[in-house]
Amino acid sequence: KVNVLYNAEISAITGEKGNFSLKTKSGDVVIAETVILAIGTQGNPNLVRCPVGEGAQVQYQLDDPGEYIDEHITVIGAGDAGIENAMGLAADPQQRNKVTIVNRSADFATAKDANVKALVAMEAEGRITVLRETTASKIDKGTITFDTRDGELQVPCDRVIARMGSAPPRAFVEGACAEFEEKDGRKVIKPGTGIEFTSADRVAYPKLSPSFESTVPGIYVIGALAGYPLIKHCMNQGYDVVEFINGNKSLKPADEPILADKFAKLPGNRSVDEWLTTFGSQIDIFQEVSPLQLRELMLDSTVASFTAGEAVFERNDPGTSLFAIAEGSVLVEIDKDDPSKTVPIGQGSIFGEVGLISGRRRGSTIRAAEPTVVVELARNAALKLISTVPPAGRAITRTSIERQLL
Repeated sequence: KVNVLYNAEISAITGEKGNFSLKTKSGDVVIAETVILAIGTQGNPNLVRCPVGEGAQVQYQLDDPGEYIDEHITVIGAGDAGIENAMGLAADPQQRNKVTIVNRSADFATAKDANVKALVAMEAEGRITVLRETTASKIDKGTITFDTRDGELQVPCDRVIARMGSAPPRAFVEGACAEFEEKDGRKVIKPGTGIEFTSADRVAYPKLSPSFESTVPGIYVIGALAGYPLIKHCMNQGYDVVEFINGNKSLKPADEPILADKFAKLPGNRSVDEWLTTFGSQIDIFQEVSPLQLRELMLDSTVASFTAGEAVFERNDPGTSLFAIAEGSVLVEIDKDDPSKTVPIGQGSIFGEVGLISGRRRGSTIRAAEPTVVVELARNAALKLISTVPPAGRAITRTSIERQLL
């Protein structure tokens, strides 16, 4: 039996594992032994920043693509939500919608590969217009104006669907079971209480264990609030969490066999969790990546070990991936005519960022200075990390600038 409360918005969560109190805005209280937060982030969407004229239709979600007939529709945002909305609106030719999707970059860094391939296929068939390296500069009734790499562009537009991401409802989530104290005349959360986040950035996610448990024992987080916006992920995680709560401690995440196979070639015969802990604690750009984000990142990355003197890559090799040193160190050969002239890069740091940012061939040969373990992030994985974990993006940019100035 499932008890369903309708129109029951939760305003506060207090208590502890085994005895939580969930207070609704109407004043009712629900008692629970455990809590699963599957509230998503769409209640806090990123808003369009350009001017919006009177009468222009701008919305931040799409409930039913079949509602719209014979319209010029612009989807702003090319993550999974935006791509799926655009494809849904263009799926049925009988609806006669003319759909345009706008991506501010050249790459679809935050979208799943399957979605990107499907979108590109529909673009090739002429069913969707894809504008890359483009931003909206003005939205009026009946038209939308873009800043593109080739200049200003104005096209017909009856409706804008903005899917530019969203941020977790931090005040509510952080306040769950938190203790408060007075500071500078206002009430603030006492450090070490409530649900903690991976960083102070607006788009950061809660800190979660591999079983999706937050820093408040007994409160679990799944779906978009955990960093997994696709419905399939949320459904799988919901099943897993209920199994964990019911005592099934042997259940492993669905990606465990894939990661185990990926890490099997590394030295030391360590478990998946041990390697993830090593990567998360010893690689600087992963410091504020949640365990769940790190697992997903590893699925799109390659790991490798090198012996002392072995080349990771050589000068003029093609490559746009980014490398991070989990253990050991490397030497950069700075003089193509004298390999003995080198600069060291130590554990925790990155290299290959020039190829990632510029797309140019490798500028130097880099060899392991000692037995070394590295994580190689494919270009799209690195770009997704930059866009979803701001501290990592800032660290990569800072490192690139500093090295170019040397």
